[in-house]
Amino acid sequence: MTRKLIPLMAVMAMLMAACAAPAAPAPTQAPAAPVATEAPAPTQAPGTTEAAPAPTEAPAPTEAPASGVDAIVLSKDNPTEILFWHRYSGGAQQFVEQFVEKFNAENEFGIKVTIEKIDGSYADLYSKINAAIQGGTPPNIAQAYQNQASFYRLDGNVIDLAPFITSKKYGLTQEEIDDYFAFFLESDKNPQFPGEVLGWPTSRSAAVLYVNLDWLKELGVEEPPKTLAEFEELACKASDPANERYGLAWQNDISNFAALVFANGGRVLSEDAKSYTFNSEAGVESLSLLKRLFENKCAVEIASAERFGEQTRFAAQKVLFVMASSTGLPFYADAVAKSEKPFRWTYVMFPQKDPAKPVVDIYGASWSVFKSTPEKELASWLFLKAFTEPENIAQWAVASGYMAVRKSAAPKAIEAVKSNERYKNFPEAAEAYARLYDMVAFGAVEAPVAGYDPVRKLMSDVVSAVAIKGEGDVKAALDKAVEDANAILKENAPGGY
Repeated sequence: MTRKLIPLMAVMAMLMAACAAPAAPAPTQAPAAPVATEAPAPTQAPGTTEAAPAPTEAPAPTEAPASGVDAIVLSKDNPTEILFWHRYSGGAQQFVEQFVEKFNAENEFGIKVTIEKIDGSYADLYSKINAAIQGGTPPNIAQAYQNQASFYRLDGNVIDLAPFITSKKYGLTQEEIDDYFAFFLESDKNPQFPGEVLGWPTSRSAAVLYVNLDWLKELGVEEPPKTLAEFEELACKASDPANERYGLAWQNDISNFAALVFANGGRVLSEDAKSYTFNSEAGVESLSLLKRLFENKCAVEIASAERFGEQTRFAAQKVLFVMASSTGLPFYADAVAKSEKPFRWTYVMFPQKDPAKPVVDIYGASWSVFKSTPEKELASWLFLKAFTEPENIAQWAVASGYMAVRKSAAPKAIEAVKSNERYKNFPEAAEAYARLYDMVAFGAVEAPVAGYDPVRKLMSDVVSAVAIKGEGDVKAALDKAVEDANAILKENAPGGY
């Protein structure tokens, strides 16, 4: 324990006090009231007597350099040239040519598009593209059905558009994506290539039933049939083979058979794209229905050699119903207008087994982009993006007869069709185009997989043999066709699928 030293002056004072006489004791004072003791100020840690300096702000994060699609630069100083192959004709061809001319003059990226019309069918275009791929000279953009795009994708000849769609610099906002009909976007995807987008929707049609309304009224019916049973009954009631009049004009386009399978509640391909299913109960019912119609002389086949035969016979009131694409609307209008005795007509959703659960075959070639250079691939995407801007796609729908692929464009397209002089005398037909958009919610895709073209041929042969010619058993023929189709599917599937 540390001892305290007493100061010298204090010692002397104590000695003097001891020698002095004692004084009278002072009166005792009451002890002072205790003074409240203040709590000591908190002790500051050493070195904290001054205010601490303000924290230094972290530097703003440096923006990462552009990468992927965003890193590609296009410039008017270095124009990018791309080639587009199509097979459009008439008003559709004219619109494409006018749009390309305008796009080349106005786009800010220096993109120059050259178009080449390929004469012939989609099959001819498909063959020409495959030959060009083999020769190393494919176009940059071409029309392609989903199954054809999948075939091109097997060897990497068609690119995945997903990185372009999601690009911050060149892609689409979520609001823009939501403006497209979701079914149309989904139809360009294939379970065999998960997450990839192999084409961009520009054109969509539906398999519909064209109806002579005046003829129906003569049969005592006010409205087109809604069920398959009603459809079959009316087709047979209308038929008069002796005078070459039939209930149904049938062109053996296999999309018509697929539409029947969908209407019966079936599918052409399994949901996981691993097997064909058109031999299901729905397939059997569909082929059986066709077989009965031909056996009972309620239907007539329109041979492929009879060009536009279904339109000609419909206009001449030789057939009550025609199964065909909705895109034919302007052509049917022109045919009926030129006929000796024009009549009221329209098209409707194809009759269903269960009208409460309708399924509609919706189809159409998209525009696919072929592998080339990053600059040409980006230029191709920007052309597709511009073409499907709402104002452009509305005009395109009117010129081509296709559905507008964007929601905001649909009302403009509908109004343009209704005000078109072509439909002045056919208001029910103009209304049909408006109802077409209601069918999108019930859309189905046939088979977006590689190898579907030869499978379509198998299906067509079965319909021709069993339904039209009356040869063979319905179920056995479908089973054999599916067996062969699945072999084609396996042969054309991507590795590991």
